[in-house]
Amino acid sequence: MCTMQNINGLKKNYDYAQENCYLIFHHVVKPRQIKKIKADWFDLNYGEKVLWLLVRELPKTNNDTPKYRRIKFKNIKPLVQVIEKGERLDD
Repeated sequence: MCTMQNINGLKKNYDYAQENCYLIFHHVVKPRQIKKIKADWFDLNYGEKVLWLLVRELPKTNNDTPKYRRIKFKNIKPLVQVIEKGERLDD
């Protein structure tokens, strides 16, 4: 089941893999370029000047180690897709 939720309604610092789900964040890299980031965990980090979104990206294969990334929160679209693992997603 694919649902769209506001990022404020999601649980921060929670492992969504426990619910057999992952999240898709939409990162605005440039005004006309949006990158989808698949993650199963996220948190917010309040820096001195910038609010950061910390995510643990899904590994591309089972043997890869998870990659952590931080992104300026203002560059993330507020609607996040919640996807059950195993579900096919049409891009």
